[in-house]
Amino acid sequence: MGSFSQSLLWLAAGFFLFSGIAFGQESGEPPKRVLTHADAGVMLAKYSGYFDRYVPESADLNECIAFLNKNGVYFGLMEVINGDEFTASDYARSAGQIDLLLKGEAEFSAGKVKLPKDLETWQDYCTMSDIDFVEGYRRMLEKLRIARARMQ
Repeated sequence: MGSFSQSLLWLAAGFFLFSGIAFGQESGEPPKRVLTHADAGVMLAKYSGYFDRYVPESADLNECIAFLNKNGVYFGLMEVINGDEFTASDYARSAGQIDLLLKGEAEFSAGKVKLPKDLETWQDYCTMSDIDFVEGYRRMLEKLRIARARMQ
């Protein structure tokens, strides 16, 4: 992909990503604010405490997502660009991939940290590894709510 096309994609992504607005609401209703894949990528790369030694505070969205993907913590381009909601299941996957990566036990498939063979879901991995992904996801939502309140 050429640099112009890539820049255009990130410009479009910027419109959707930082708004955190879910489209398709009934007219007259306030837009629903959601945690997006872009929000989560930036939060995990820069503010989780896991990678802040490697990802500078000045890193933009592109740098954060590229860093995570380069290290096997998967963030899909279309989910990021479209501003798709980052769910508790997405958090379980990211938390599990980060856990395996930091333990040095990560195995990779197509550049992504893969789920261990004996487990069916990333939620199972989190449960078996004593990672409270529901609480972690709730904390991420709360941090986002606080950040957005400060911006208003």
